Amino acid sequence: MTYCHTLIIGAGHAGYSLAKELRKLDPDRSICLVSSDSADYYSKPLLSNGFSKQKSAADFIQKTAGQMADELNIEIWPHCHAEQIDAEQHQLHTDKGVIKYRQLVLATGASPVKLPLPAATSGLVWSVNDLTDYQNFLQQSLGKQKITVLGAGLVGIEYANDLAAAGFQVSVIALEQQPLAQLLPAQLGEVLQQQLKAIGVEFYWGSAIADAEFTDRQLKLTLADGRSLNTELILSAVGLKPNLQLAIQAGIECGKGIKVNQTLATSAADIYALGDCAEVCSHNLMYIQPISLSAKALALTLTGQSTAVQFPVMPVIVKSQALPVVSWPAPLQQQGEWTFEGQGLDWMAKFQNHSGLLLGFALTGKMVAQRLRLAKEMPALIA
Repeated sequence: MTYCHTLIIGAGHAGYSLAKELRKLDPDRSICLVSSDSADYYSKPLLSNGFSKQKSAADFIQKTAGQMADELNIEIWPHCHAEQIDAEQHQLHTDKGVIKYRQLVLATGASPVKLPLPAATSGLVWSVNDLTDYQNFLQQSLGKQKITVLGAGLVGIEYANDLAAAGFQVSVIALEQQPLAQLLPAQLGEVLQQQLKAIGVEFYWGSAIADAEFTDRQLKLTLADGRSLNTELILSAVGLKPNLQLAIQAGIECGKGIKVNQTLATSAADIYALGDCAEVCSHNLMYIQPISLSAKALALTLTGQSTAVQFPVMPVIVKSQALPVVSWPAPLQQQGEWTFEGQGLDWMAKFQNHSGLLLGFALTGKMVAQRLRLAKEMPALIA
């Protein structure tokens, strides 16, 4: 049996950020990081701009797991699957042995949502959520011309833009009626749509795939409303769901994510969570900035300085080459209205309640420069 003071499950941005912050505060504690993949260090958000830059998966690796282990003086177990947490005994059972811990941190991330699709699409539907996924999809795209993206949210739109810029004929199928429906009001969604259309992206709004069949070495997709299109490859980007299985098996309280309080503590003693898998005071934020803030706060807590994480307004930056976009969406079911200022590609949209309080905004083009000013005008998400 192996022992470590702090055991981290997950080698994504959350896991490595916490390891770095811990090492700054405590040069001597034993830290072990367990990862189901290679545990190589890279920036996942950059993957959605990789095709237009002709990058292979290896090109994204900034440091190998071995280099990170040496640099941070931590133990890393790559290609190691966490199988069960024994919360009472403070032990993690893996396929490579048992690790006893004093503190356990779940940074297990999230996995792509998989849609039920017609049988003919089997083997042609891929998602990109890590380096291995990227390399697989890159391999599948060789020799192809037509790619269909399922989903028009943040990830779907970034990949649609990048694939079109890389020379593919791109179609987007989505149940919504506009790109970035959760982030942009319809008026700005239309501006973005026109810019994406200008680089060749086609949109099929308001319907799902109902049937699929092979014709002339291409896949004919028929939508529920009767429209059809041909494709050679499908990228599914319809959302992510937090990885909760380990936590649920251990009896840890979960909702849409692993529930944690402001110190990122779960319902189980000495077990914490951060990143895409965590639900912090009812918020499940799958973005870089809240993960970085969580890592700093949790490192302090784990080293004896109980620290409540605070989330200011953190505008979402969409990596769409066709049109710069930044947004901070208003809370759902919030009463209020949008106002618009700008022209052409440069728009500022503000969502205010009936008292004039700013609750959300969306910016395009040159107006994205206003994001920090607007963010400061709004109340913090978690103070």
